[in-house]
Amino acid sequence: MEDAKPEGFEGFYISQAEPLSLRWTPEHVGERLVKAFRTLDRLPRVRGPREPGGHWVRHAIEWADQLAQAELPEDERRERAERQNERLLRPTGAEIKDMDVALEWLRDLRDADPGMALVASLWALRAARHRSMNALCKERHWAPHTFYRKRAKALEHLAALLNGRGVPVF
Repeated sequence: MEDAKPEGFEGFYISQAEPLSLRWTPEHVGERLVKAFRTLDRLPRVRGPREPGGHWVRHAIEWADQLAQAELPEDERRERAERQNERLLRPTGAEIKDMDVALEWLRDLRDADPGMALVASLWALRAARHRSMNALCKERHWAPHTFYRKRAKALEHLAALLNGRGVPVF
């Protein structure tokens, strides 16, 4: 299965087929943060209310809805089905360990600069959930150029921090 490119990556994405480099790069740090939030979304909920959208009784799909779904391109239908199946799969222990490590980086980033940590975490969360970055900028009243600049600065800071500590690339 080929990896899908999350929104907000602007043309950089390391697939599973490419070998890992010996040093952390900002792109690889970003990929790991996005993967951490995807893993977090796949964890079972312990307590609390059910997830949004699941409270109503299932209903029959009307003919007009089926026609609209049939008009979707095949690749988009396949992508939606894969996304739905991905949510149902529980993460492995190694994925959870990697998630914990990557989310710990955000704590280190918050100690250095809380604003960069906020931007990096919201970007990774939105990218993991395939949400619009422009909508995030509008909600927060941020200029998109400043948002992407801060995100790049945060990823560069984390890559330098990890390389300085000698953390092995995973």
